[in-house]
Amino acid sequence: MMGSSVISTAGASSRALTMSGSSIQCSELDGFRDWTEFVNENFPSLEHRNHCSGTFAAHVSAFRFGSCSIATIKAGASEVLRTRLHAEAADSGHIKLIWQLAGTMDVEQDRRCTVIRRGQSTAVDTTRSYRCRLSEGAHFAVLTLPHGACPGWQRISQKLCGTALAEGNALRAAFGAVMALTDPEFGDRDEVGDSVLRAVQSLVTTSLHRSAHDLDKAGLGNPRLRKAEQYIVAHLADPDLDPDDLAAALCMSRRSLYMLFKDHQLTPSKLIHDVRLQRCRQALDEPANSDRKITDIAFDHGFSDYATFSRLFKQQFGITASAFRQRSRSAALSCG
Repeated sequence: MMGSSVISTAGASSRALTMSGSSIQCSELDGFRDWTEFVNENFPSLEHRNHCSGTFAAHVSAFRFGSCSIATIKAGASEVLRTRLHAEAADSGHIKLIWQLAGTMDVEQDRRCTVIRRGQSTAVDTTRSYRCRLSEGAHFAVLTLPHGACPGWQRISQKLCGTALAEGNALRAAFGAVMALTDPEFGDRDEVGDSVLRAVQSLVTTSLHRSAHDLDKAGLGNPRLRKAEQYIVAHLADPDLDPDDLAAALCMSRRSLYMLFKDHQLTPSKLIHDVRLQRCRQALDEPANSDRKITDIAFDHGFSDYATFSRLFKQQFGITASAFRQRSRSAALSCG
């Protein structure tokens, strides 16, 4: 399996995708460098890592309407990173709303990580660093909007980014309208496209605020729970990490800690396990770890009992750790 090659092509000069309100522009990209140059010529600058063992290929269909853009993308196993330097160099901020159509995408922002599967969606903010890792055969749609298209975005942004958005009628309707706009048979976009896009923005705003509200109810928007999660990530390798450590980090008693978690239908132990499992899953999918024993990876992430790790992993992801690794390897080998 190929090691992760890293390319930063901010400002690269390559064939650009000319996007307008009157037509869909498509591009077939052969080779990883073509892909990196294409993305950075037409979208906010990113670093790229190739996780494909064979010839990298991608297909992009894109459409721009004013300050918004819509794209559907099929790509090989890879990773994109929006670094802090990229974000600081940007003239303006954008919301990237992502719908997963096939395959999976691991998304990280604001120290949160989630796996987006078919039918799910997420959002990232281009003013802060983020990472998206694509499985082989990933197919997704991206709607890029300026911050102003979603009133109140600054208030909810750091609650939402790096999480799976709540599904609902508004989000499904927005997705349907977005896909209609990318259809070559759509018709006269100059006449009705602006009205459709305004409707999409309204639906997206409704959906994003609903997702933020749901997260608040679940407690994931609670700053103390976020601090607890950050503490777990920082001390992941410590097998002795326990609720008492979290209570001390949050400057609260053990009883108060459990009351906080209970209010949000969580327990400290479950949060510790969930964070460890997610990070183990990421490690198992990393080409650099392909020859490492699963036991070692589990121990590196604070599990002291492999049987417990194995049971919890299957319970969390619906597949054994060894089967997940084999599936990941097979997907990489089938690339190209």
